[in-house]
Amino acid sequence: MKKYAVLKLIGLAMLTMITLVLISFLEVAVYSYLINPGQDAAVYDAHALSSAPYISGIFGFIIFFLVVRYWKKKKYPNLTTLVFLFPLIYVLLDLIIVTAAGVRWAEFLIIFLIANGAKFLGSFLGYKLKP
Repeated sequence: MKKYAVLKLIGLAMLTMITLVLISFLEVAVYSYLINPGQDAAVYDAHALSSAPYISGIFGFIIFFLVVRYWKKKKYPNLTTLVFLFPLIYVLLDLIIVTAAGVRWAEFLIIFLIANGAKFLGSFLGYKLKP
C-alpha cells in the first residue's frame, strides 16, 4: 500500500462511497416494497433523502472499522497515516459531490458532520481495539 498510497486510498474511498449508495438503494427498496408499499414516488424520494445520511453514518462506521481492522491484521506500514487519510479522503470526496449536487449546507451540515464523524470513529476504533 506504500507505493501510490493516496491514489489507492482515493479508489478505496470511491468504492466505499459506491457501496454506501448501494446499501442506501437497498434500504429504500425494502422500505418501498415491504414496509410502506403503494405510496407515491415522492414519498420514497423523501424517505431516501432523509435516511441516506443515517445509512452512510451507520454502515460507513462499520466499513471503515473493518477496513482498518484488516490493515492492522495485515500489519500495513504507516498504518497510523492510513487510518487518518482514508476517512479524510472520503470526506473530501463527499464534500465535492455534495457541494456539486447543490445541497444547502445550513440544513445539511449537522448530519454531514455526524455521518462523517462516524467514519473517523470507525477508522480510529478499528485501529485502537485489539483484534
